[in-house]
Amino acid sequence: MLPVIKVTNLSKHFKDIVAVDNLSFTVNPGDVYGFLGQNGAGKSTTIRMLLSLVKPTEGRIEIFEMDLFTHQKEILRQAGAVIEKPDVYKYLTALENIQLFSKISGGAKLTRSQLLDQLAVVGLQDRASSKVKTFSQGMKQRLGIAIALVHDPKLIILDEPTNGLDPQGIADVRNLILRLSKELGKTVVVSSHLLSEIQLIANRLLIINKGKKLVEGNASELFDPAETLVELETLDNEKAIQQLQQSPWSSHLQPARQNTIVLKMDKADIPTFHLELVQMQIPVLSFQPRHSLEDYFLQLTTSNEHVAAIAN
Repeated sequence: MLPVIKVTNLSKHFKDIVAVDNLSFTVNPGDVYGFLGQNGAGKSTTIRMLLSLVKPTEGRIEIFEMDLFTHQKEILRQAGAVIEKPDVYKYLTALENIQLFSKISGGAKLTRSQLLDQLAVVGLQDRASSKVKTFSQGMKQRLGIAIALVHDPKLIILDEPTNGLDPQGIADVRNLILRLSKELGKTVVVSSHLLSEIQLIANRLLIINKGKKLVEGNASELFDPAETLVELETLDNEKAIQQLQQSPWSSHLQPARQNTIVLKMDKADIPTFHLELVQMQIPVLSFQPRHSLEDYFLQLTTSNEHVAAIAN
C-alpha cells in the first residue's frame, strides 16, 4: 500500500528558531491520522508545509506519490484543508458561502442540489438558508469542512478543528471526521492538542515535541495493555519510592508527575502490585491505573530523568 503522504527529513528554521526538526512520517490511504503535540510543538508549521503555504528549510514532501513543490497544483486539487478557524462570510448564508467557494475552487461546477448534499454531509442542510452570523462556532467549523469538501478531495487536512468549541461542537466535529473516513473513504489528517478527542477517532498517530518526532504508529499498538501506567499517591512519596526501589517493582518506576509516583506494568499484574503495597505497609492515598493517550503523551514528553532522582 503506497502512502498518501510521505514526509522525509523535514525541517523548518525561522532564523534561530527550529520549528520542525528532521521530521519523517507517512500517512496511508483511509487513515484518520492524529498529529499530536503541545502548543508550539511544530504541528501548524508542518501542516502549512504540507499545504505549500510555508517552504521547508530542508526535507522532502510527497503527496499522492508526487513531489509537492514540483506538482503543487495537481496535488492541491485532490486535497482540502481547514486551517484553524474557517474563513467564511458571515453575512452570506451557508449555501451562498459554499456556492462562492465552489466557483473559485476550479473543480467541476456543482448544482444547487449537489451543494445542498455537501451541506447535508456536515449536518447543515436545515440551515442552508441561514446567515452564517447566526451560527455557533461549531457550525462554522462544519461549514468550513463542507467548503473543503466541495471539490471532492481524497485528502482532508484539519488543523486544530475543535479549538474553541463547546462539548457539543467537539462531538459534532468528531463524528463528522469519522464519517468522512468510514462512509466517504477520505484520508484525514487531524492536528490537535486535545488528546482525549484524538484517541476516539485516530487509527494511527504521530506525536511530536519541540519539532521532533517522538513516536509514530498504530493506536492499537501504542496502547498495549502491557504498557498500563499506575499512578500512586502516598503519605510519604519519598519513602515509598525508596521502598519500591528495594523491591521487584523497581524496574517498573517511571518519571514522577507532580505529587504522584508512576509505574508501568501489565494490566494483569495490577492486583499483585496492590497486594504487595499492603504487605510493604505503604500508606496509599490514591491508586489509579491509567491507559490513555494523555498518559502516554505525558510519559513521552516528561523529563527523561528517572524517578530515583527524586529520592536523592
